[in-house]
Amino acid sequence: MQKKPFLTPADIALELDISTSTVLRKIHAGEIPAIVVSDRIYRIPAASFELYKAGRLKSAQPAPLGQPRPRPRIGEGEGKPVAAGAAPLRRA
Repeated sequence: MQKKPFLTPADIALELDISTSTVLRKIHAGEIPAIVVSDRIYRIPAASFELYKAGRLKSAQPAPLGQPRPRPRIGEGEGKPVAAGAAPLRRA
């Protein structure tokens, strides 16, 4: 069986017998190095995790959280659709 190059927080939690939220806290505290894939997805390099388990990891850089990307506003600046052949509603 081929070993995965990157582990998920759930993989780490299973290996260390702790909760996934504890793994995420350790990532944010800089105790476990991780790569930020997206706003809520982290991957831990297997080699770094092996060093962490052995107690030989010198210092882990905290996972950069960065700024969230702006989300598109659906319908912003658009008028309401009018049925074909119908006159637009007029307010009294």
